[in-house]
Amino acid sequence: MSEINVSIVGITGYTGLELLRILVQHPAVKLRHLISHSFTGKKISEVWPHLSGVCDMTLSGAPLEQVVRESDFVFLALPHGESQKIMLELMQSAEGGAAAKIIDLAGDFRLQDIELFERFYGTPHAYPQGVASFVYGFLEWQKEKILQVKYVANPGCFALTSQLALLPFQGKIQDVSIVAVTGSSGSGKTPSEGTHHSVRSHNMKSYKIGKHQHIPEVMQSLGLEESQIVFVPTSGPFVRGIHLTATITPSLDTITSEEAYGMLAKFYGDEPFIRVKSLGVAVQLVDVIGSNFCDISVQVLNGKILVQAVLDNLMKGASGNAVQNMNLMCGLPETTGLLTLSPLLL
Repeated sequence: MSEINVSIVGITGYTGLELLRILVQHPAVKLRHLISHSFTGKKISEVWPHLSGVCDMTLSGAPLEQVVRESDFVFLALPHGESQKIMLELMQSAEGGAAAKIIDLAGDFRLQDIELFERFYGTPHAYPQGVASFVYGFLEWQKEKILQVKYVANPGCFALTSQLALLPFQGKIQDVSIVAVTGSSGSGKTPSEGTHHSVRSHNMKSYKIGKHQHIPEVMQSLGLEESQIVFVPTSGPFVRGIHLTATITPSLDTITSEEAYGMLAKFYGDEPFIRVKSLGVAVQLVDVIGSNFCDISVQVLNGKILVQAVLDNLMKGASGNAVQNMNLMCGLPETTGLLTLSPLLL
């Protein structure tokens, strides 16, 4: 197995740390640069002491051109809006002979429709010319496209959970109502009034109903109109994970639970990280937290297809899926460095 030189830009946020947790034990990866302009010169284990003895690399503020030149892959784990500010420089360096491929974990290059991006994110795009170079990193939907590109936009956590629940029924959805409950890590490292532990730990509340920035990702992949989706994102009193319930009004005349289960099981039969529950068995977060698995269950109630899905928002919902993309783009088994991270039962 040949060595892959990997750098992470934005290492000290939650998705950056999760990338590090995966890559430090990945059998094909050599870590080159851990970029943090806020903590340049410090060891990562000084900033995050839980990494002492696991990774003691010094955080770098190396120029982007050097990072690209010395890397096979560059992961961008930056806040939304930051990747687009540096992407032109990164892509010019990569096209100038450097080998680096880029996987962006932010929302900056997920949407091909710039108008939709600017409406849902509420800001002009700083580098719209770069959007067409990116392929959306939803592996279970378009593996062949991902294999052919240098630049991948990793999906949002709500968007990926929704798409995994809905994809087997694509073309058969009249409309869908989705309620998705997420843990506090989905809000990122920087605290706010709404994400403060003293409020979050004993509370549930919905937010951005019908306005969440992950809605157009679902529209883009599944060919749905905005009017066909009701999406209710909800904050839950836990740290990691998403528990999603999608209620589909099917365009089919009739469908049974057995038929819906058959469609789901057949569609995901060869996918290594999608586990379809037997009929009558409910999904639960504890079965997937800490891992790259997504568990899905289905039944039909009163003519509606009820699909439930759970995943870890930092793993399959972000960093784990990004590494799965890297594996695919390198010709490695998608499971490389990921199956060793099993679910945390307790």
